[in-house]
Amino acid sequence: MTKPSKAVAPSENAAIAAERLRVAAILESAEGKRNPAMAQKLALYSVLDAETAIGILADAPSANPYLEAMSKEGPIGLGGAAVEVSNDPKAARLRELGQSVAAFNAEKGWTKPTK
Repeated sequence: MTKPSKAVAPSENAAIAAERLRVAAILESAEGKRNPAMAQKLALYSVLDAETAIGILADAPSANPYLEAMSKEGPIGLGGAAVEVSNDPKAARLRELGQSVAAFNAEKGWTKPTK
């Protein structure tokens, strides 16, 4: 059996709404997303206004160093040209050996087993 909920006065309702907006502003800010654990503590366990809490979060390090680096450096593009290794003597020798082994195996009739 549930208890009937008590009526909330309009002034209490406004205070509840303001507090929810403060918490949401802190948690959903870009600074809050960089360090969600600290944002949650500031939003739920402090009486700081949203602007002050977000200012503290802006000065705090990111919870994830990768995200911190990405925010500073920006995303890297993977569509660039591949590194050319033709002038690398070791890579050239490995390529030469691979071709030689493939030719030897083909000459002997040895092939890779199919799965």
